Amino acid sequence: MASGVEALIRNLLNLAMAVLILIVVDYRFIGNSVHEILGLSAVLMFIVHNVLNRRWYLTLFKGKMNLRRLLNAVVDLLLLAMMMLLIVTAVLISQTIFAAVSLNGDIMAHQLHMMAGYWCFILGSIHLGFHWEMLVGKMCRWLEISCTNCDIMVNRIFSIFIIGYGSYVSFSRHIGSKLLVQHTFSDWAAAPPSFALDYLAIMGCYIGVTYYLMNLFKKYE
Repeated sequence: MASGVEALIRNLLNLAMAVLILIVVDYRFIGNSVHEILGLSAVLMFIVHNVLNRRWYLTLFKGKMNLRRLLNAVVDLLLLAMMMLLIVTAVLISQTIFAAVSLNGDIMAHQLHMMAGYWCFILGSIHLGFHWEMLVGKMCRWLEISCTNCDIMVNRIFSIFIIGYGSYVSFSRHIGSKLLVQHTFSDWAAAPPSFALDYLAIMGCYIGVTYYLMNLFKKYE
C-alpha cells in the first residue's frame, strides 16, 4: 500500500513539474513575479523527486553499464548540473523572492539563467523519453486500458506527427540558439496558446525521439 501511494505521488509530481515547466518558459506573458513563484515551486518538486529516487544515485556505478544505462546516466547528471546552475542564477537575478541578495543588472547571469532553463527543458524531455514506456504502462494499468494493434498504430502515427511538428518548431523558435546563448526574441510575438502548444510539441518531440531510439538500442543489445 505504501509503495502504491509513493508511486502515485511520484507520477503526480512528474506531471506537475512538466506542466510548471511549460508555464514558466512563457516568461513574457506570466510576468516576473509569477515566473519566480512557479519556478521556485518547480525547483522544490525537483528536489522532492530526487529524494524519492535517491536509490538511483546509490546504484549509479553498480551493475552492468550498457549503452542505454550510460546515456541515461549522462543525461540525468547533465540535467542535475543545469538545474544547479539554473537555481544559482535565479537567485542572482531575482526581482521578487530573493531581491535582497540578487545582482539583477548582471547580464551574464541573465544569459546563463536563460541557457540553463532551456537545457533543463530539453534534458528533462529526454529524461521523460527514457522512462516513457514505464510511465505509459503504469497509466494504462491504473486506467485499466488495454492496447490493441490498432491503438498502437494510431499512437505511432500521432507520434510521427508530434516529432515532425516539434522538429519544425524547434528550428522556427531557434531552440538551438537559446541552448548556445545566442538569444533571439522570436517568441515574444507569439500568443500564449500558440506558445504553449509549440513548446508542448517540442517536449513531445524529444520524448518521442528518445523513446524510439532506446527501443532501437534495446533490439540491438
